[in-house]
Parts: sequence; structure tokens; C-alpha cells
Amino acid sequence: MDDCYRIRVPTPFAVGRVNCYVLHGDGLTLVDPGPASEDSREALAEGLAEEGHELSDVDRVLVTHPHMDHFGDAAAIAAESGAEVCAHTDAVEWLADPDAQFEREQELFEPFLVSMGLPERLSDTVISLPETYRDFRDPVTVDRELEEGDVVDAGIDLEVIHTPGHAPGSVCFLAAGEAIFTGDHLLGHISPNPLLTTRPDDPTERTRSLPDYLDALEKIQGIDAPVGRPGHGDPVTDVDGRVAEIIEHHREREERVANILAAEGPMTAYDVTQELFPDLPATELFPGMSETIGHLDLLEDEDRVAIEEADGVVTYDLAG
Repeated sequence: MDDCYRIRVPTPFAVGRVNCYVLHGDGLTLVDPGPASEDSREALAEGLAEEGHELSDVDRVLVTHPHMDHFGDAAAIAAESGAEVCAHTDAVEWLADPDAQFEREQELFEPFLVSMGLPERLSDTVISLPETYRDFRDPVTVDRELEEGDVVDAGIDLEVIHTPGHAPGSVCFLAAGEAIFTGDHLLGHISPNPLLTTRPDDPTERTRSLPDYLDALEKIQGIDAPVGRPGHGDPVTDVDGRVAEIIEHHREREERVANILAAEGPMTAYDVTQELFPDLPATELFPGMSETIGHLDLLEDEDRVAIEEADGVVTYDLAG
């Protein structure tokens, strides 16, 4: 795509830089502008200037999903340029009030993770850690709510593909025959973590993130895109091959969880997490338990686990 270039925007997160894609075929479109920070804004402005553009030139901002390293600076850019902000309808409420979303997650997951076996002495720490990063995103109003199958005209038609799992409201943007902008749905160097969060339609219930993620991966398998342009890292030159690798990775992990339960069950999700990821620091317990619970969800969907609850704590064992 001659009318697209990438700016690698710094973030404060372990994942490193985020890819902001700039399409300039019809006005100026940014896909994922990055977090709200001086370093990020400076890198974005410098990258635009190298191609003869300014932040005030931006006509639209496309948000692939509501994680702050992708959307954090969208509000400031829209305020400066008058850009239209576009995101999936399931991300709208989260983007409009990320503090409220964080509080919903705290309310739901502190008792939930304890029921999954997390020691109470760790629960507050695990749930409160994201507070450190509140300064890296500003609330943003979505001007255009996107749905599956919608098309955004950015000089080239971008078809919206709803791909929940890594986050609610996650979308890929398909430029048929050219590329697919995948956000964090498909990455070339790591397997995206399907993080637990609240359901967009019912914030008192959790997502079943890994089953959702695998279903959504299949939606982009066989798609008409010779290259994937991910939210982090280098281009994915074999989209179908990478999809197959990630599916296989999760199926192998699912079998490992089944083998752990067969050898040592019944166990809590926290017990299984400790087996899968020994010595996991507190900063990584939430994503670690998200992945474990996701694999237990897969086993549950296949009727391969027996689930019991006693004194408010849930245990899993291999069925049969």
C-alpha cells in the first residue's frame, strides 16, 4: 500500500512500541494513535512531519480496541484537529469513561479471582496495579460507532471485522487484496493474551475471552489479505500461517492444563496458574490467570472438566 506508512510510537508498557498506521489516500487517517504521553505525542508528530503532515491535518482516528496504548491520545488529537473518532460499538462506553470501566473490573474481579483460588492477601494488589497507568489515556467520545461489515473510506475501503477476545470491541480493518490492520488480535512475535474483563452487555458478568478469541481468529483465516499490519512488531507476511500457529499454541496449552488436572486435580485456577507459570510476579498474575481460566473455559465447553464449589472457592478436575 503506497498510501500507508507506519510510525512506531513509544509506550510505557512491557510490550514496547505501538504501531500507528497513517493512511493518506483521502484525507489523513490514523489507526491507533498510541498512549497519552509527551514522548508518544512527540514521536507521532515527528513521524507525521517526515511525510509532510501535521497532527492538525488528521481527519479521522480509527481505534482497533480500547487498551490505552492504542487509544490513549485519541481525544487530544481529535481536539487539535477536529478528527472523527471511530471505534466498535462495544468499545464506546469504555472509551468514554475508562475510569468507570476500571472500577467495574475491580468490583467484579476482586471477589471472582478469590473464588478462583487467588489468595486474598494478593487480590487487592493484583486488581489495583493498572491504576499506575491511568495518566496514559484520556476519555474520548466516539463519533462513529462501527459494526461488523461496516466500511470506512480512508482513501481505500476498510471493512470492519469484529474480533473480540483480546478485548471487547476489538476490530480488524480489511483493505481487501492489500492488507489487514489487526491491532492486537494478530501479532507476529507473541500470542495475544485474551484478558478477562466485563461483558459489554452485562458488566456484572465476565467475558469468556479465550473461546471468543479463537472464534474470532477463525474469522480472519482465509481472508483476502497478503499481509497483516499488527499493533506491535513487524508485518505478518503469512496471515493464515500465523493464525494456525496461534490456534495450535492454545490447543497445546489446553492439553497441558488437562494433563495437570489429570495428575493433580481437583485444583483451583490459581493452582493451575502456578503450575503453568511458576514464580509469576504479582504484576503478571492477572494476565496469567486470564489465560488459565480461558483454557479451563475451553475444557468446560468440551465437557472435559468437572467443576465444584465449596465455601466460595471453585475447583476443577478432569471429567470422567
